[in-house]
Amino acid sequence: MAQNQQPIFQTKPPEQFVQIPINIERDSSTARMNHTGISNRKPNHWPTITISIIFVIIGQSIAKLLENFYYDKINRSEYDENRQNDGVWTQSLLQTVGFPLLLIPFFIFITKNKRNHHQQPPITSESIHLKSLAVIYICIGIVMSVQGRLSAMGKLEIPFGVFTLIYTTQLFFTPIFAAFINKIKFNRWVVISVILAIVTGALTLSASFGGEPDEAEENYAKGSWAALFAGICFSLLLCNIQNVFDNYIFKRTESTNKKPSFASVFEVIIFSSLVATIISVVGLLIAGEQHDLKREMNGFSKGKGSYVMTMVGQAVSWQIYWVGIVGLVYSVSSVLSNVISVITWPIVSVLVVIFFNFMDDEFDAFKGVALVTAVLSAVAYFIRLHKENRMAN
Repeated sequence: MAQNQQPIFQTKPPEQFVQIPINIERDSSTARMNHTGISNRKPNHWPTITISIIFVIIGQSIAKLLENFYYDKINRSEYDENRQNDGVWTQSLLQTVGFPLLLIPFFIFITKNKRNHHQQPPITSESIHLKSLAVIYICIGIVMSVQGRLSAMGKLEIPFGVFTLIYTTQLFFTPIFAAFINKIKFNRWVVISVILAIVTGALTLSASFGGEPDEAEENYAKGSWAALFAGICFSLLLCNIQNVFDNYIFKRTESTNKKPSFASVFEVIIFSSLVATIISVVGLLIAGEQHDLKREMNGFSKGKGSYVMTMVGQAVSWQIYWVGIVGLVYSVSSVLSNVISVITWPIVSVLVVIFFNFMDDEFDAFKGVALVTAVLSAVAYFIRLHKENRMAN
């Protein structure tokens, strides 16, 4: 009997060795129960992580630079109190309206996946997932539009430094929401990374903004609440996107034994942005901002062509940013996505100093230290990510 049992125990380890990476790759429960706050579902997927980070940096930097250029050239300093919040729905719309650009890569990925995998999930299971996803995409789209609206309004109501400090609170809320919604727990490296990211965000208080209000225009109560709830909405947005990946999209692929595709990143952005765009367009029409657009174009100091290019550039840049942000959620977690988003702020603030001549804006000690803490924050998270991936192998 002992000799007959010997081969049985010898054949199990190879079977488990083959199955573990597959489950890590596509099993959402494995990903969510990771005690470090880092998803195991994409071990050693550094190319996706790297490209996503580059997209976040490039997209957010260009979008914010063009936003500053927009406010600087529409002569907003001449606005009266009645025009304080002109363009907030427009800025919210620009963050999502460029989603049709993602349809081409989305269909390319879909076509490639269908060519490689012919097995389809059961019809009943697929229909349940589609109905659930439809509801969730609507909710994410609502949060996305509200976040864009509140963020745009907050920057026009209070000094940009104050807005930045309050908006940085998103890094307090994201770990809390991630713990409850995504069942993530954290180790010291992730905690250190988040703390350094908070310090980085706070140190960008010396950054300038082209649409910053004058003292007579400041409304601290309204602007502070807008900044706070914008940060909360962004945290909810990231955690709910991770919830979509963990509990719907990755489980949907399990029935066909397929690994999750990056097409799911485009799927989340496209359908959520569609909802957000509809809401922003309705808000824009109700607020009458369509009339402001024509007036702004005619009064744009660099001409109508520059105005159009500025708006188109923002729309394209925001889509690059969203691909990076959602790509990080897909590859790692909502926490890393939020960390990378915030530690990009010092880069933007330095670029604003280089390209604009705002009053009293210069490269100071705050911006220098913020760049250092940004690098340290990323390094701390990547150290843990490297260890986690090494353990997964």
